[in-house]
Amino acid sequence: MNQPKSILFLGETYRADAQTWIKGIELASGVAIDTLEVKSTTSRTGRLLKFFTFGIRVLKTNLHKSYDLVLAERATSYGFFSLLVNAKKRVVAQQGITDAWPEDGWSGVYKRFLQRIVYRYVDLIHAWGEVMVPAILNSGANPNKIMILPKGIDLENYSPGGKKISNLAIVTRSLTPVYQHEKILHALAILKSEGVYLQLKIVGDGPLTPFLKEKTKKLGLENQVEFLGRIPNILLPKLLENSGLYLSFPKTEGVSASLFEAMASGCFPIVSDLPGTRAFINDKENGILVPSEDPEALAKAVNFYLNNSDLAARAREYNRSFVEKHADLKKNMKQIWNRYCTVFLGN
Repeated sequence: MNQPKSILFLGETYRADAQTWIKGIELASGVAIDTLEVKSTTSRTGRLLKFFTFGIRVLKTNLHKSYDLVLAERATSYGFFSLLVNAKKRVVAQQGITDAWPEDGWSGVYKRFLQRIVYRYVDLIHAWGEVMVPAILNSGANPNKIMILPKGIDLENYSPGGKKISNLAIVTRSLTPVYQHEKILHALAILKSEGVYLQLKIVGDGPLTPFLKEKTKKLGLENQVEFLGRIPNILLPKLLENSGLYLSFPKTEGVSASLFEAMASGCFPIVSDLPGTRAFINDKENGILVPSEDPEALAKAVNFYLNNSDLAARAREYNRSFVEKHADLKKNMKQIWNRYCTVFLGN
């Protein structure tokens, strides 16, 4: 079968999602993937400058190399840069329910413009789930260009076995405003005032790390909350295996690999009630959905979980089965690679 022999990935390679995508395609294709990315910075002005210089870097790359296939994260950033690469075919993956986030203000206007341009000219738009499709279609994309399939996770790494600590919760989202860690801390403070002491491990880092550590002290939660920072991916499965509860409280959500990891590991998920989570969680069946931005509702959900051990046991069994069926990395990546090859051959 003819297939792409040279592949470039445009995106943030430190992210676990990106690493999964890259490694999955490398395993399915046997091709070593080149990568280019913008170095991270907390300054908005600095990031704009880095994107400008990144565009020049991409153009310089064209002088000495061309690619059969470009894979790009996010239409509103790397997806746009994929149009500058000397490549035969381009695939862009939408990362959230929309890449034009936040949707209001000038930021929303120019991101929607970029999204529309990118979706017009790329060869395939990869949606990790059905929840992403409306925004893609609203951007004027050709429905025939859309592929819907999650990357999945490596099920060999994640197991529901081991001894669960029911009052140990874990958060594995980056410490950025969209994930609302502060409200999770407030929920813990509410529980503490009611005599319920939940232990929490926070995995990951981000610009809010100093603020959240200070907030933990102000709320008197130092003995309950542990900030682990960014850890090697190999250490995450054991942490999930020991945790009884998985918390995720974002303002917006697409298809979360971290949710799949928690489900595969037997953690009971309590997550924001959003279209992206409703696709996988049925309230008080295999998890609990709570209104986004409501710490009191989150605290009540934790109490409900702690007082319903049978629910957690049933959810563990169901969630593992669900992930095995729908989010098996090896199985899904074979399908994804076959579709990429079909696009490369012009079909």
